[in-house]
Amino acid sequence: MSSFYREYAHQYAGSLGLSITAHGVLLGLMLTSFAIVPRQMPQPVQIAIEGTVIDMSEIRAREEEQQRQRQMELDRQREAEKERQLLAARKKEEQRRKQEAARLAEQKRNEAAEQARKEKLRQQQIAEQARMEKERLAAEKARAEEKAREKAREKAREEARIAAAEKQRRQALEAQLQQQLAAEEKRLAARESGLLAQYEAIIKQKVDRNWVKPASVRDDLVCEVHVTQIPGGEVVGVRMGKCNGDAAVVRSIEAAVFRASPLPMPPDPSLFDRNIRFTFRPQQ
Repeated sequence: MSSFYREYAHQYAGSLGLSITAHGVLLGLMLTSFAIVPRQMPQPVQIAIEGTVIDMSEIRAREEEQQRQRQMELDRQREAEKERQLLAARKKEEQRRKQEAARLAEQKRNEAAEQARKEKLRQQQIAEQARMEKERLAAEKARAEEKAREKAREKAREEARIAAAEKQRRQALEAQLQQQLAAEEKRLAARESGLLAQYEAIIKQKVDRNWVKPASVRDDLVCEVHVTQIPGGEVVGVRMGKCNGDAAVVRSIEAAVFRASPLPMPPDPSLFDRNIRFTFRPQQ
């Protein structure tokens, strides 16, 4: 396009120069004619002027043709420019579409890669959760088994403790039974030897000495007396069994037993019993 403008400017400058030269020559001739003419012409003088006649219509026609050619060239250039711009716009649009398609393809690839990454991460998380759940269940199972073993050990210890306690209790019972049997044998031996009867007689005598005979007593009074004592002979309880006396007689006997406390100790310690029973008959 710059070469076209340079050519057009050159042609236009040539035409303009030619036109200016022609007009300059004509003007010079006219001025020369006026200069050589005297102010007063006494006689007309005919001067022959020889010049070149310039045909302005031809110049204008040429200029118009050149202008038309230039306009045609400009129109052609405009059409070419439009075509070039249209082609450039099409290429640009095509490039834009290609770039958009490439961008969408890249976006799809990125989305697919991101989806794959997320899916892989999700699968890893699922696997990790499964592993953690498996470890948790294994730990719970181990704790449960350990708890069961500890419970079994505790049960075994408790059973052993109960068995030991039971064995100790049986041994104690057996020892106590042996002691009781030995005491009973000794008691029987003492009873057979007459020491028990002697012991009961001593108790009866002390109770009788502490008895205050009521007026309503019968001559054939016979009462069964149950006495509870503690080691040392102190009386802690008196209960009457069969008795043919009235209430006053019963109360008098009970009072006599408490006044006789502490009761005499037996001649043989094996004869001592917390609960003793004797028959109270007043001495005549």
